[in-house]
Amino acid sequence: MTATARLPSAGRVLAGAAGGVAVAALLAFRLAGHDEFVTDPVGVLALAAGATGAAVAATRLARVGNRRAGTLATWLCAALLAYLVLAAWAVWAVTAGHPTAALAVAAWNSAWIPPLALMQLTASAAIRTGARAPWTHPVLAAAIGTVTLANALLTTASEPFTGLPTIAPESWRTVIEPVGAFATLLGVLALLLVPVTLWRAALGSEGSARARIGIAAAGATAAPFTVCFCLLLAIARDPGAVEPSLGSVAFLVALAGASAFSTACALIAARGGVERRQVAIVVRGTGLAGAAMAVIGTGTVIAAPGLRLGATSVAFLVAAVTAVVGGGAWTGTGRLTRILTPQVPQAPNDKGLAAPTGGVPVTGLTPREAEVLAVLAEGASNAGIAAQLVVSERTVDAHLRAIFVKLGLTPDAETNRRVRATRIWLDHAAANRDHRG
Repeated sequence: MTATARLPSAGRVLAGAAGGVAVAALLAFRLAGHDEFVTDPVGVLALAAGATGAAVAATRLARVGNRRAGTLATWLCAALLAYLVLAAWAVWAVTAGHPTAALAVAAWNSAWIPPLALMQLTASAAIRTGARAPWTHPVLAAAIGTVTLANALLTTASEPFTGLPTIAPESWRTVIEPVGAFATLLGVLALLLVPVTLWRAALGSEGSARARIGIAAAGATAAPFTVCFCLLLAIARDPGAVEPSLGSVAFLVALAGASAFSTACALIAARGGVERRQVAIVVRGTGLAGAAMAVIGTGTVIAAPGLRLGATSVAFLVAAVTAVVGGGAWTGTGRLTRILTPQVPQAPNDKGLAAPTGGVPVTGLTPREAEVLAVLAEGASNAGIAAQLVVSERTVDAHLRAIFVKLGLTPDAETNRRVRATRIWLDHAAANRDHRG
């Protein structure tokens, strides 16, 4: 998942063709009377749209110079198309009673997991420079790969069943239950790793760096939100008594929507020059989506037949929960938007760096020290610099000490050395622009 090699052109064409055939096959199955949720046009077309959006994002990310994020977006597109292909295979195999039916269902039942990691990796890679990947990327890829394999080997559809089973828990059984539970916990924790590290880097930074890293963090948050939505569907099934097929279609739409959201965040973060309006849309969208899930989950429990509450009581309680949770989310996301977009001067470069590449470097600094100073001038904290340059915070600290010495910034004003170094870099960038002009 973290490989930088691009999916070959022939492979992209083949994946697109296979996805198109799968969509057509699933819709044809639907017209032929196969009413499984996996053939529902809403879910099928949503996944196809999500794959198309990822493909468009991959092209645009490569165009702005972020090939790693573009490659990961390409693989996200391929993963969503593979999900559709496996769904078509599973429907055909089950319908025809083919010997590969069990294998097809097992593969299809696990194919929704890799896109979760790929959407996180795409958003995270959008703010990185250089060829190296941060340590969180291989850890996430290994964990999600393990979870996908464990799910395929340990989880099987309950027999007998008509067509493909829904995501309702009673439709599936897990052998060696403790191992399955551990794999699930591992997957959940792995999906929290990238968002937590990115939010930490964003909130510790300043200026445009805070906004860019915050956008990437929001994009990475879409994956755990999708998992939360899946858990919400379990609540909706029991005690909410919601039809499993309807919930399963909703999950497919949520997966596609999360993919589109993550790739959109990657594009915004990679382009740099993030506007306050863009941050507001992303942050409010993330916060309100979480609030909506909380309201739906709580409302489902309140309205459950087992509680035997009257219609008036249910309506009042749901309205109260909506007001509290929705109002809190609106207020909180507004405050977070202001935190991520303080009114400070932006770095004079639409890529987010404080000086254009190719200019005369600050005298005495190594190229790597110049990179560190450029990101510092963007407002990044040590964690933010480490996140973007893919180095450890200890390395960043060492580079900063060397930079301060070379720039003649004495430690007698420790709290101001970062500001003074930023001022030197911005003045130098301005001089470079005047010189070229």
